Formats: sequence, structure tokens, C-alpha cells
Amino acid sequence: MTSLRSMDSVTKVNFLKAYGDHVPVIYPEVVLCVEVYNIKKINQVKAQEMLVLGCQFLTELRDKIYCVTDQVMKKAGQYDPSGYFLIENVSCNDLRDSKAIDYSEPILDWFRNSKDEAIAKWESIVARELQKKQKLSLGSTISSQLPSFSAVEMSKTHFFDLRLRIWGGYLYCHQRNCKHLVVIRDMRLIHPNDAQNRRVYPIVTFQLKERFKKCSVCKIYRAEKVTLDDKWTKKNPCYFYKNCYYLLHYANEEQGCIDRKLEFSSFSSDICR
Repeated sequence: MTSLRSMDSVTKVNFLKAYGDHVPVIYPEVVLCVEVYNIKKINQVKAQEMLVLGCQFLTELRDKIYCVTDQVMKKAGQYDPSGYFLIENVSCNDLRDSKAIDYSEPILDWFRNSKDEAIAKWESIVARELQKKQKLSLGSTISSQLPSFSAVEMSKTHFFDLRLRIWGGYLYCHQRNCKHLVVIRDMRLIHPNDAQNRRVYPIVTFQLKERFKKCSVCKIYRAEKVTLDDKWTKKNPCYFYKNCYYLLHYANEEQGCIDRKLEFSSFSSDICR
């Protein structure tokens, strides 16, 4: 396992310049290395890596997580402030906004009102995990005891309030169904070489570089539209520059520019990997 390195002096100076007031870190303090992954159908891509203090609230981590879905929903006027972390058996909901929804409420209600079904599903999940980890070496006994799930507010929960596992995979969900894998890669005591200003944390130590999609037709201009299940193209999804899209999907002006009624999403300039 690669150990977590402290920040160098140059990086510390830049952070101190960016944040005017200084809030000293109170010892002893724990530094966590948190990795955020974008979950895709085929694989998982690391999008960010951050250093977080154990005394910080989970909302401070959430506010630092960058996802293009947030930007798209804001431009579409459909931004949802709700979101949650599922850490072990605790659902941490962001309820700072008055319009935010507690995503854990219907799930906990289902656990309370449908215990038999919940236990059956839990046994099925445990059985699959045992098969993956070689049932012979771990034993085949399956506990029918459901974990004790609970819900807390993200803005009132520190990292040191939770039970965390190194390399444990946790869920971050926002914009209704945009999901990310959150991994606690490392945990250590703060070092004198680390930034000692509480306000600079969480510190982003890695950010996935955005790669804007080019038009799949002309291969020159940046894509502005994307189509799904498009019968006129060989790729799915297929990306288009505005002019290329209309040339392919619309008839000429003499025929009245008849729309072939394809469903598509316009991402403006935010289409990226």
C-alpha cells in the first residue's frame, strides 16, 4: 500500500495565500485521504482525491466534490440540492436546503414495514458475497440479522463520528440517481509538514482532467448535442456539433425541416468524459 504523503512547502504557501484568515489545527488531528470515483457501466474512473480532517463535517467534503451532472442540472433549471453518503449502515443526508429531500426515509420505512422481504434480500446479498470470497474458507453460515440502519444529517456529522474502514467503499448519491464510489484510501495523524490552516481543507490533491468530446461526424468542433439509441448513427451515444446534428436529423428547408423526432439531450459545452 502506498503511504499517504504530506504536502510540500510550496503547496502550503499557495494555500495560505488563497485563504486569508488562519484557523489553527487542533492536535491531535487525523488526516484522511478520500478518493471519489465516477461509476460507469464498464469500469470505475477516479475523478478526485482529497485530504480531509477528521474534525470536518461531511458537507465540507460534499461541497468539494465536482461532478458535471451538477452543472448540467443547474443549466437545465432542475438542480436538486438533496444528496447523501451511505457509510457502513448510516445514511448521511444533506438537508441544509429547505427543498432538500431525505432520501433515506422511504428506505428505512421499507425496512420497518417489510422485514421479511428485507431479510430475504439481505440473505441473498450476503450469500453472493460469500461466493465471491470463497465460501469454503469463510464458512457458509448466513446471518439473518439485518444491520441496524440509521440516518443522520450530513451538516451535523463529523468524520470522527463514523466508523470507517481503510479501503472501504461507500456510496455518494446526488441529483436523484447520479452515484459515485467514495473510498477511504488512507488515514494518519497530521504531520508538521501538512498545511496547518483548518480552512484550506479539504485539499484536492488530484482532479481528473476534463476531456471535451469532439463531434463524431466532423471530428473538428466540440460536441454540443448527444443522442441515445439513434438509428441514424452507428455509435451509441453519438456526439454532434450543432450544424452536423441538423444536417443529419433534419430534412432540407424546401421540405419544411421535418424533425425525425429523435430524443436527445443538449449538454451545451459541458459534454466531457
